[in-house]
Amino acid sequence: MSSWTLDDLRRLDLKYAEEGIHIHKRPFWAATEILGSSFVIGIGGNPEVKRIMDAYAAMMPEVDTNWPGAGIGFAASVDQVRKLTFPVVFGQVSLQPWQVAGFASAEEWWIWCRQDRAIAGDVAFSVADLHDFTNGLSEIEHAIPAATTLWRMARSNIEDVANTLPTSFSHDSVIQPICMVAELSMKASLVHDGTDPDSFRKGKNGHNLSSITLRMAEGRPHRDDARVQAIVGALPPYVESRYKPAGLKRLQVVKLALGVQFVAASSLRRLTRADLALQMEGDEWPGSRQPFAM
Repeated sequence: MSSWTLDDLRRLDLKYAEEGIHIHKRPFWAATEILGSSFVIGIGGNPEVKRIMDAYAAMMPEVDTNWPGAGIGFAASVDQVRKLTFPVVFGQVSLQPWQVAGFASAEEWWIWCRQDRAIAGDVAFSVADLHDFTNGLSEIEHAIPAATTLWRMARSNIEDVANTLPTSFSHDSVIQPICMVAELSMKASLVHDGTDPDSFRKGKNGHNLSSITLRMAEGRPHRDDARVQAIVGALPPYVESRYKPAGLKRLQVVKLALGVQFVAASSLRRLTRADLALQMEGDEWPGSRQPFAM
């Protein structure tokens, strides 16, 4: 058995923080560093690996909640927001919305959805949007680096919303990342199709989301276009919202957040094969999406 203490884990955690190692990766790194050549996992592995990783997780519970999976998004039951972590999937696996949403059972999820088929359908579509954004980006991320950078920044803002909305009291500051999700993902779609990224810095339309929406629809027409336009049209002027409250109720902010998650997914649905939403729209349930309304 190796000799290590809680102080050793704290020292390593400080080191990993300074090196920028993601929190969810640190227990594994610590076990590797402490055990060296004795680090063995799997059948016949060293049980000390689990002891170190469990001790690290007990010291820093965030390692369990910080794992990004394949992608992070969110769903809502009225204005209750729940963070979604899309799992890393190998092979053909059928995932149910309640599993992606992190519920212990379908019954627990159904209660959270207030036993309302419409709310449950919206949650299912949120899962589809997360699926399509995550898998679409995975499919296309090596094609045009400048576009990939913009999509990854959109993903980072989705994660900010997912981490903020479930527990926040004030929602004014979340308007910024919400608007950024729409802007960055649509610009990414345009850059993928040949638009010069520097062109957005010129003229007055660099942050004109309505203009960017029309350009995306004209370049890659899609069944989502009317809904994307409605969502973007409902967004507040986000340059102004940096300096004063937008005056929106929490429920309105949640609807906008779900809306821009849809916009981000749509920016990739029109470019890739990722389209779980289309399958859901054609099923008896959830069927067609409910119209977007504030």
